[in-house]
Amino acid sequence: MPVLPQVPLTRRPRALRPLAAAVLGAALLVPLAPALPASAAPAPAAPHTSAKPATKPTKPTKPAAKPAERATRATLSAYGDVDGSGRVHLTGSLSWSNGKALRHQQKVELWGRTGTTWSLVRRTTTDRAGDVELSVTPTANTTYQLRYAGSRSSSLSSPAKAAKSRTLTVHAVSRVALTSPAKAKRGERFVIKGTVNPGGSRRVIVLGNGQTVTTLTTRADGTFTGHVRLQMTTTLSVVLPGSTNLDGTVSGPRRVRVS
Repeated sequence: MPVLPQVPLTRRPRALRPLAAAVLGAALLVPLAPALPASAAPAPAAPHTSAKPATKPTKPTKPAAKPAERATRATLSAYGDVDGSGRVHLTGSLSWSNGKALRHQQKVELWGRTGTTWSLVRRTTTDRAGDVELSVTPTANTTYQLRYAGSRSSSLSSPAKAAKSRTLTVHAVSRVALTSPAKAKRGERFVIKGTVNPGGSRRVIVLGNGQTVTTLTTRADGTFTGHVRLQMTTTLSVVLPGSTNLDGTVSGPRRVRVS
């Protein structure tokens, strides 16, 4: 039987044995905690908030409907004779469309138009019955209209609509005055004078016994001056021709005795 060779055994240094024993002992002393699955891990705490009770949305409120406006009616008319100053008297009225009075004073306006442009003439106030009195002194033929702007005053039984009267045309009163001597010498020139109202630069015609003697132009203040030569006793007069804005007129007769 063959003999195997003996291999010498190597020994671990003694100094390392205590250290390995100590490490092994410490590992045995730590308890092993079982591993938790990911699904069993605690969820993070949610932040704390103070929850308010849910409120229902409110519908927007509709504004209160405005009361309906009630129709009104305005009128304007002229009355009476023109006085010597050329003043014309007007009367106006304001009422509900059915003719009943508003029972409260209301502000109204008088507008006038000469040509194509309207302009404010005067502001005034009606009485409780709706009546108003006005007077105008037009220097040219003028169309007038009474206007009411309407009102939402709580003093009225209903809001009142605006109203305009029918237009009313008032003719300006033109007047011509003539001054001349009562006597004149045949063939000699003498002076005649006169005035036209309303004033302004206008053309006037001097007549003698119904025939044209001369034509003159008035000054800005309406006065005029001219010279006349007569061959016989003559009745003079001055004619203001009519125009778009002013009616024509004629002066009174002046008799001049020629000798």
